[in-house]
Amino acid sequence: MSKRITDLSEMTPVEDAARRVLALRLEAVRDRIADALSCGDERRQHVHALRVASRRAAAAVEVFEHCLPKKVFKEVRRQLRLIRRAVGMARDWDVVLARLGKGLRDADPADAPAYDMLTGYALAHRVPAQKRLEQACPEYPFGFDRLMATTLAAIRRRPSGPASFGGYVRPMLAGMVDGFNSLCDRDDGDWGQLHEVRIAGKRLRYSLELVHDCFGDSLDSTLGPALASLQETLGTVNDSFNAACLLREILGGLEHCHGSVGGRYRGLVERQLSEHEDLMRTGREEYRRWLQQWRSTATQQALLALHPEMPLWGTLPLGRTA
Repeated sequence: MSKRITDLSEMTPVEDAARRVLALRLEAVRDRIADALSCGDERRQHVHALRVASRRAAAAVEVFEHCLPKKVFKEVRRQLRLIRRAVGMARDWDVVLARLGKGLRDADPADAPAYDMLTGYALAHRVPAQKRLEQACPEYPFGFDRLMATTLAAIRRRPSGPASFGGYVRPMLAGMVDGFNSLCDRDDGDWGQLHEVRIAGKRLRYSLELVHDCFGDSLDSTLGPALASLQETLGTVNDSFNAACLLREILGGLEHCHGSVGGRYRGLVERQLSEHEDLMRTGREEYRRWLQQWRSTATQQALLALHPEMPLWGTLPLGRTA
């Protein structure tokens, strides 16, 4: 899937830009649904590709909300949300199973029962997650084709709105940058706060991919890699946070339901929990270093290409750290 939309300029009519972007992003979702619903050794990769495609499509729909009737916008957003949540759940369990499979290869034989228990627990959630993904794509492919056709046919420019793509998207992206910077200025001691930063950064990155040819190379050479690095760092933190929550839940269940046999599993579960907590703390330190780079002069200049009136980071409070 092409990440960047490279054939739009600032002067492209906004309704043409909307048709081009939404057609490409929705087609990518449609084509990846088939792969994710199929059986085979590569389904894990296909599930991940669908998750990314659905996120990019959702970001594009949000950007062009004002070019769609409210009813059409709500329906396409709702359908993409259903797919994104279903495929996200499947992907999260794929990550757990992959980690368990990797750990088992080098595991101490004494830990084998715990690995079997954790794998069984993950499979008990991954199998129904696939069913939920199928339910999120009813009448595929014809249902999604109808959704695409309805959405693209409904695109209009509001008479009172900007006629050009640049005039339409610049203030929107500037607002997204301001909102993202405000999130980064908050206390990062709460893991939920880092998750908000991650989601906002992802949405900003996917939106910037639409304006690759509009605002100069600085966006692509500076902001894109910076946001990709943020996603990698906070993605690892998020995976470990989810895994830690799961392991705490399992430990509590062992204590409550099977205390007499829990000793067979508790050692490995507690070690893995400690490892994930260490990864979370390391990830937060990496995020803080990333934030210093984000506030650098090069990044500020790239942001000014979008938002000439934006105050520089040097004039903003740096926020507190935990």
